[in-house]
Amino acid sequence: MTNAPNLSQPPRWLPLHVLCGGLLAAVGMLALSKQPVETWLVLPSAATEMGMRCGFSLGVLILALLLALSLGLAVGLLTRRLGRGAEAFVALLGRALACLPVVALAWGFVSLWIGHYGGPVETLMPTELPVAQNVWQITLARWLWEFLAPALLLAVPLTGEFIQCVISDAKATVDLDFALRARGVPASERLWWHHLTQLLPLLRTRMQALCLVAPVYLIVIEDVLRFMGWGGWMAQSIRAVDVKGIAFGFATGGMVMALLCGGPHLLRARLRPSANRLTAFAWQPWQLWGLGLMTITPLSSSPWLVLWFAVLFSGSSAWHEAWAGVKKQLPLDPARSFGVSETSIWLRHVALLQCRMLVAWISAVSAQILLWIAVACALQPALWQELGAPLARWFRPLAIGASQDAARTLADPSALLEAGGVIALGALCLIQLSRIIQPRPT
Repeated sequence: MTNAPNLSQPPRWLPLHVLCGGLLAAVGMLALSKQPVETWLVLPSAATEMGMRCGFSLGVLILALLLALSLGLAVGLLTRRLGRGAEAFVALLGRALACLPVVALAWGFVSLWIGHYGGPVETLMPTELPVAQNVWQITLARWLWEFLAPALLLAVPLTGEFIQCVISDAKATVDLDFALRARGVPASERLWWHHLTQLLPLLRTRMQALCLVAPVYLIVIEDVLRFMGWGGWMAQSIRAVDVKGIAFGFATGGMVMALLCGGPHLLRARLRPSANRLTAFAWQPWQLWGLGLMTITPLSSSPWLVLWFAVLFSGSSAWHEAWAGVKKQLPLDPARSFGVSETSIWLRHVALLQCRMLVAWISAVSAQILLWIAVACALQPALWQELGAPLARWFRPLAIGASQDAARTLADPSALLEAGGVIALGALCLIQLSRIIQPRPT
């Protein structure tokens, strides 16, 4: 999720950075697991089908991102006409959608759609039709629904992200409504053309950030739906602790994410890219790498620490830029010119803001940790036993590993949905606390 922390500008040539990062992560995975160097270039036995898997997952990701972008723009821009109160409420609903655990969303869909309504999911329970009705229209419909099911599930949290981004980023644009109204510009053109033109550079950054997060969500969705894509490969490799498979997934995942980031990167409406080295370090799929590194022997003893560092690294540049923007507006140089000591300057001007920034950072990171623990428990069900008493009770229904757990969830998804709701509510409260406490430049 990207709506909890601040978001920095991406580095120049982001697709190349992501591609190189995936290759380096694969090499690091093999090195940390102490695999012989001569076996690094030996591909797994099922690697021949990875090209097809990556193509399927890339199609699902593009479809889900475009659908989420369209819905987010429509809801966000139409809400702009209803006033600030409606904007705040709809933005809160968007954040709530983005906080839904993906595993609860996927298993809830399967249990309700198949178990309650008896609907088909081609990768789990295909439609049973007479042989005489298997014409090309039916085959096309089966093929489309096979791709639409994971795309629609993935679009739910992404739509929440875009709704919140469209509404919150609108505050950074120049309000030209009065000037355009005086020139006789129609209301629809003021909203959909002039306002959207200013919003596109900000949405481009948000889109590229989601291109690094959406593939990790897709791992859980493809695993639940048994979809034959890149995410299904990664889920099987992580669950089986297949080091070579995970490393190969890192490399191919970097290619998929580079292609995804390349689309928004070609847009003309863009902001100045960041030249900070910390930005290039932070704009990487750290959550994906953390889920893979949690499986190897040196790091498997402290999996939550690995996940915490992954979330910390992914948001490091954004929080650094947020504090730099606040610090620029502090009267530090005038205070020094009057002979005030550095200790007094820190106590009067800096200390309180730093405390607020620290509390906001802890709250935002805690919210993201809750959601990524849910993803980790879905891929490695045994991890819930390493949690404390209250957290273990929340995440136990999400750890569906055995066939008995799956059958129990399909028969009665109430425990799963209740756990997902509690986690989403906790993450949402932490995000709201972070947004309230965090100091912002005026």
